[in-house]
Amino acid sequence: MKVQDFAHQVSSRTLALLEETQHYKVPDDLRKSVLAKIQSEVDELIKKAS
Repeated sequence: MKVQDFAHQVSSRTLALLEETQHYKVPDDLRKSVLAKIQSEVDELIKKAS
């Protein structure tokens, strides 16, 4: 599995948990925007985690 795929799975699960636990519906446009932003920042996020 690529790191980018893993980041996508984690962010997707985070949004799903917000919907399930906080009863907050994340609009599809916002969901796509957040997922794209996280994927574009994967390299930076990895550096911060090191």
